[in-house]
Amino acid sequence: MKDPYRIVLGIDLGRDYLRAAEVEHRDEAFFVSRICDRKISGIGVDELVRELSAFVNEEGILSRVASVALDTTLFERDTITVDSDLNQEEISNLLKSEISFHHNFQEVDYRPAYQVLRSTDEGHNEIFYAAIDKGILVAVKDACTRCGLALQFVDLDHSCTEVAIIKLAQQMKNFIVVTVKEGQVEGSFCSEGQRTYYKYTYYSGEPFYFITKMAQDLESLADKYAEKFIVSGHKADSFMIDLLKKSSDSRFELFSLGEKILLSPLVASNEDMAASPHHFASVIGAALK
Repeated sequence: MKDPYRIVLGIDLGRDYLRAAEVEHRDEAFFVSRICDRKISGIGVDELVRELSAFVNEEGILSRVASVALDTTLFERDTITVDSDLNQEEISNLLKSEISFHHNFQEVDYRPAYQVLRSTDEGHNEIFYAAIDKGILVAVKDACTRCGLALQFVDLDHSCTEVAIIKLAQQMKNFIVVTVKEGQVEGSFCSEGQRTYYKYTYYSGEPFYFITKMAQDLESLADKYAEKFIVSGHKADSFMIDLLKKSSDSRFELFSLGEKILLSPLVASNEDMAASPHHFASVIGAALK
């Protein structure tokens, strides 16, 4: 059983950025005490230690536990269908062959993980898998250790956004999460607090059509009515949401923190947080997991 009061440092990491948010867990409520958003020059141990330790020391971070969200563009991931009678070892071996063959990972030491999304009536399971260069995981773990932080878990940033929405908007039964990044839209259908479908696509130009189609495809796959289509990511903004509402579907809305999170004066006065809380959806989700 988790301690009803604890402090977790969420970290959101991409190829050129590092975001962090310290979140206090107070039973079913949460308090964001400090945040940061820094540019980095790469995912190397020394670079991560320099930027992370600067934030920890300058801001007086209290947490000694970290949870990390990694940009999904750092992963190879997809969904595949497998026989439902395969055991865990057989699924792992199948995924290693799939990933090595389709994603040219033969010469890379990588770490795969998977989640069974659903079972079909035809005796199959639909599986979501992700694989990442093990060197990145080692760099993240070593950087946390050198900064005096115990690494609690590493997950995809989109998955952490799902966690944030589930924790902060528990009244919703079915909803769709859409993350909009440079050149990429990804989405998932969540039902009863669990992801049941996941899709991603690349785009060029304006993402409007791809966001609309992603939401429609996921709702069609799930064959359930989604109460809301919640959008996050650095390429999302209020103008985009207004356009989606007027031209596509009124259920689109931009990620917001809601009432279950309190912000310290330092965080509340941060211009980016005030104007664009959806930029911090995944890092806060990491700290909430």
